[in-house]
Amino acid sequence: MRCLRLCCFLLAFLLVALSSQAQYKLDHIPGFIGLESGTLAPPGLYVGNLVYVYPTSTIKDNSGNSINLPGSLTSTADVILVTVVPNYKIFGGNIGASIGFPWIRNRIQLNAQDLRTSFAYTDMFGGVSLGWHFKRADVTAGYNLYIPTGKFSPNASNNTGLGMWGNEFTLGSTVYLDQKKLWNAAATFALEFNTDKSGTDIHPGDLGTVEGGVGRTFYKRVSGPVPIVMTLGAAYYAQFKVTGDSGSDIPPPLRGFMDHVFAVGPEFNIYIPGPRLTLLARYEPEFGARVHTQGQTIVFSVVWVAKSFVKSPAQSQ
Repeated sequence: MRCLRLCCFLLAFLLVALSSQAQYKLDHIPGFIGLESGTLAPPGLYVGNLVYVYPTSTIKDNSGNSINLPGSLTSTADVILVTVVPNYKIFGGNIGASIGFPWIRNRIQLNAQDLRTSFAYTDMFGGVSLGWHFKRADVTAGYNLYIPTGKFSPNASNNTGLGMWGNEFTLGSTVYLDQKKLWNAAATFALEFNTDKSGTDIHPGDLGTVEGGVGRTFYKRVSGPVPIVMTLGAAYYAQFKVTGDSGSDIPPPLRGFMDHVFAVGPEFNIYIPGPRLTLLARYEPEFGARVHTQGQTIVFSVVWVAKSFVKSPAQSQ
């Protein structure tokens, strides 16, 4: 009898531990965008560098209970991002295109901490978007493609890529809450769906992500026609599986879970006209996770306006 109870306890523990790792990660890492997420940049060529840091030591199960595993894990990424927004319009909106070249250390494959990988190239991405500017709101719509350029092998513990192609559609808006456009609220929704993971019969479920924030813009006059522009506010994200993971290579007890996680925290960004640089810092601690790691998202970025395509009033006449 005692042996039977022990077996039942071990089985229950195993199922809880497995369920906490059941959800396969997709390509969209939340927290990369925040304030004014629904606004396309002015016409120009932009070159940026984004640093992402995600420390975590906790996994939440499907009931919200913490499963504290030995040690902790920090996933770190560095992304070079090139964006171009020409003076060209489709359906009345400006068109923009971006491509990202990312490196990552400890690319999380599942909601688990059983990995230790060195800093290496991971899955790259590119996208196109349209942006419209109205009197009191901006609207964007776009498509992103995730390309499996990172290292991936089934059952390996040192993968740096996810081993699948990803497709993502986005729709966002920034609404200005006053006539001077000092206060704004933004939200961008992204829906990602993927192919099977290479060499497996594992199909990660579709993923929804909402990112945005509420902020206040400040201007400081300097010598020259363009002022220093500062924005301070609260950024947030919510990420959730729309459908569960599926495939014959997933153990039956682990199929059908749909994870989610939320985060909110401060963001500050500043545009300095002299060197034409935008500096950004964002911190978003997570909460409310289910079948998901729960940690902290920290983002730093610098963006250089390599070339502005904005036409002067004389040129637009």
